[in-house]
Amino acid sequence: MRDAYFDVEFSEVYIELTKTALHQFIKRMMSQHYSLFWRYDTTTIFLMIEMEDYIHELPFVRNTTFLTLSAERLNIYDETLAAAIEKLLQCEKGNGVVKRASKGPMYITSYQAGDIESMIEIDGSEKVMMNRNGSMVQYRDDGKALEPRTIFNMMNLEIDYVLMELFESLQDQDEKKVVLHKQRLKRLTNRRDQVKQLL
Repeated sequence: MRDAYFDVEFSEVYIELTKTALHQFIKRMMSQHYSLFWRYDTTTIFLMIEMEDYIHELPFVRNTTFLTLSAERLNIYDETLAAAIEKLLQCEKGNGVVKRASKGPMYITSYQAGDIESMIEIDGSEKVMMNRNGSMVQYRDDGKALEPRTIFNMMNLEIDYVLMELFESLQDQDEKKVVLHKQRLKRLTNRRDQVKQLL
């Protein structure tokens, strides 16, 4: 039976699956007593995964040697299926954003080529963001929850500041600092894009 508090949203998912990887995924789902069947339309093949009263549709685009799991948004209400799709993201070098909602904190994980690019944990009064290098940014507001809009605005201020530093480095023709500021700017804009999904 579905957990009323369990919901995983996959957005901007793109995973290229070889036939072998797809067969392993299907075997894993069948071993967990899911019913699977295919549905076709003109451009997309849907893998229908059914358990009890719930049916999930995974859209695939057919290519010559592989299938591409491609979706702007997938909501999964089953923990086993969500974990299997997230494992596909990692093992098959996929891209996408995974947003997990539960009774406790919300977690947002961004994957790029199978690697975790960044993670955001949102829990009441504290927002924690980390990238694959382990660095973290925390936002606290003395027991008051920061709204995603507030975090987004704070990140815009950080980006403005880095842009100002970048401009000064360009004027000083300091190539080393220019490269560092550009890298920092890229990280900040990626994080801001992830926070933007909460708005």
